[in-house]
Amino acid sequence: MGIILSNKHKIDHKLINANKFIISGKFLHAIQLYKKLIDEFPDELEPYVQLANLYQNQNMKKEAEDLLLGYINKNDNNIDANIILAQIYLKNSNWEKVIEILQPIAPEDESISLFYLGYAYFMLEDNDFAKRYFENFLKYNHEPELFYEAQLFLAKIYLNIGEFNTALTYADKSEKFNSNFWELKYIYAAIYLKLKMLNFAVDNIEACLKLTKPRYNVYKLAGDIYLKADNFKKSEEYYLKCLDVEEKNDIDLFLNLADVSLKNKKFDQSVNYYNLALKLDSKHNIALKGKKNALSLLNKVKN
Repeated sequence: MGIILSNKHKIDHKLINANKFIISGKFLHAIQLYKKLIDEFPDELEPYVQLANLYQNQNMKKEAEDLLLGYINKNDNNIDANIILAQIYLKNSNWEKVIEILQPIAPEDESISLFYLGYAYFMLEDNDFAKRYFENFLKYNHEPELFYEAQLFLAKIYLNIGEFNTALTYADKSEKFNSNFWELKYIYAAIYLKLKMLNFAVDNIEACLKLTKPRYNVYKLAGDIYLKADNFKKSEEYYLKCLDVEEKNDIDLFLNLADVSLKNKKFDQSVNYYNLALKLDSKHNIALKGKKNALSLLNKVKN
């Protein structure tokens, strides 16, 4: 027992020294110290984790991943190492690797793996598997923050697949923890738009706009909602804000701007927006018909 305590003290002391090197900006010294610790105590996970985090922070992503993968290959049953490597893969947007490293873990051994798997599949736009893993996560884990975050993801997923009432149910459950979160208000607004409950959609998108910084998707949804609500001036205002935030080749935005400009009797602007849409797709049927109609109305005004 004395030897184990002595080794622990030695490891902790060197980890503290390595952290002091990092704080003072002596990263190479820290790396050398971590490597010495790994050579001396190859079965100890913590030096690997701290060195991997240092690599990650220095944008040495592959080195961080390879280091932890090497530990896992020598310690097959170390679930903690798999979870930590999965977190590194998540930071590096390496979704397939997250799935590969976590799928062998039984949910009862580490339920967080289900959340990470759900997130990875969500980012891969695989709604089926994402839904399955998030719903399984809710069965195994009731830790407040992630529990309600999983419900928020499920609200997004059911919105994506067109099951709007189920999406609303999960959004309501998530609200207990995320009531002042801009993204929840955004999801509510999108759901209520799909359900044609426009007053609720307006209330939620306005709340969202107050809670978040300028965002393209938020402004575009606001434009969509006000367009459906026949408030064409506000719709145009928010669509134009999209262009201020980010220049995108978004044919849908140009078509909506053309439509709302037409409704606001700005026929020349409508033609211009249809032209922008046609630059992206010269054979787009809606854009061709819309431009023809806008030109006809413009000519009537001129004559």
